[in-house]
Amino acid sequence: MSIRLPESPVRKIHKCPKCGDISVKFFDPVHDRAYSSEEWDIITIEGTEILKRILQPIAEHPIFFLK
Repeated sequence: MSIRLPESPVRKIHKCPKCGDISVKFFDPVHDRAYSSEEWDIITIEGTEILKRILQPIAEHPIFFLK
């Protein structure tokens, strides 16, 4: 299952200590909403995997940034 965030920069993230929901506020307030902790776990896991894939060439060949 994949959950896509809106294409608006995130302004603020807050986790409710009572219910565990994550409230996400975007610069475009139309997209503001709360995610359950399960939904947020999916978002962060998929985001981490995508970021690792993007940074893989740099990690394998850092010489490009030493010039």
